[in-house]
Amino acid sequence: MLKMTLSDPLDSQLCRTAFETKIAESWRALKEGALRCAEGFGWMNLPDSDAHLLAETARFFAPYDYIILLGIGGSALGTQMLVEVLAETSCFTAEEKKRPLLLVADNADAETGEAIWQRVVPERTALLVVSKSGRTLETMCNFLFFREKLLSAVGEQGEKQMFAVTDASQGFLRRYVKEKGTASAEFPRDTGGRYSVLSPCSLVAAAALGVDICSLLRGARTMKESLLCAPAESNPASQLTEAVLRAWESGKNVTVFMTYGDRLESVGEWFAQLWGESLGKQGTGLTPQCACGSVDQHSQLQLYAEGPNDKFFIFLSSRPGQRGVLSVPREALFDEARCLEGMSMESVLDCERRGVIASLKRRRRSVCSLELERTDAFCLGGLIFLLEAVTALTGLSRGVDPFDQPGVEEGKNYALALCGSAEYSKYLKDVTDAEGAEPSSIFEV
Repeated sequence: MLKMTLSDPLDSQLCRTAFETKIAESWRALKEGALRCAEGFGWMNLPDSDAHLLAETARFFAPYDYIILLGIGGSALGTQMLVEVLAETSCFTAEEKKRPLLLVADNADAETGEAIWQRVVPERTALLVVSKSGRTLETMCNFLFFREKLLSAVGEQGEKQMFAVTDASQGFLRRYVKEKGTASAEFPRDTGGRYSVLSPCSLVAAAALGVDICSLLRGARTMKESLLCAPAESNPASQLTEAVLRAWESGKNVTVFMTYGDRLESVGEWFAQLWGESLGKQGTGLTPQCACGSVDQHSQLQLYAEGPNDKFFIFLSSRPGQRGVLSVPREALFDEARCLEGMSMESVLDCERRGVIASLKRRRRSVCSLELERTDAFCLGGLIFLLEAVTALTGLSRGVDPFDQPGVEEGKNYALALCGSAEYSKYLKDVTDAEGAEPSSIFEV
């Protein structure tokens, strides 16, 4: 499924026993929380979901050529990752119709909304709105915006072209579903948005877009079983967590997640939210930084190699294949490129990756390399569960709740107060007090 290689230049005995004890305690907490279906721990059980039932639910989107996804953060990033990574391995057969086009409206940006609407045919368009609480301001704005567009174009038929993934019993969207009879799926109550990629939150749309969600969940389930059964010394989640904790203890508070292969780039974007939102608490945290190889070798590598040694590096790649084999013309002009004769572009990119890792290791940087056996649904499912486990273990081992997001919620509350929501009016004074604070400087042109 995947190969993990760790290079840790720190003293191998640095608090090792203490870290091992904390990680073991964190594993126990994860298992117990999942068994109790405690809030935040539900992602542990998602690999055991019924993929066939989810695929059946996704048939709602079969008549449509366009799906506009209305969601933000964990309600959109997971779906985007699955589709962008696995588009080439779509499980649709040649006899089946071409997969729909996915368009994502996450930010509250009217220009983007108008541009998206200009690309679709209303009668052939489904709106997919994803929000656990139903009160996420950007999603609510986009829902109102696109709902009006759709109903104006197709009339009341538009109500039948909407699908919601939200809380099973509460929130605006659930009330809307009950009132209008809108098609829907449940956003699992015991799972947070950034851990929800293996739930209906992402899998309904992914299945409609041709992702093999059966293989995806099987890969996650295989990884889960492997992690729960493996001893500490051969458990990749425990090993990577320990390396991260040791680096954190030594002042490495930036985590660079560098992907090689354009299809994998969105994994970094998904991971950045998972990592930053889960661990940034109580005045501490690890700052995620996405990078794409080899592009960012020409923009960030100088900083990585000779800048401050405050980073932990995670490299993600897939085993190189033979696509794009190069042929060098037999002209003297091309002598300098002769070494590339017969090499695949994938192999060249892998040489770039190996060169960077070697350079960082020589400078005693902390490096983890994750190499997928293949870029397919099975391997991606395993990777997703591994990264979620490492994130949760790291937070619990540091005494941080990896499943809440108080800083995010406060910003949401303040924004709703500013928009005039009576329910959140009690927060308005906090906002006006902050905005009225004496500025250090004002500059206008």
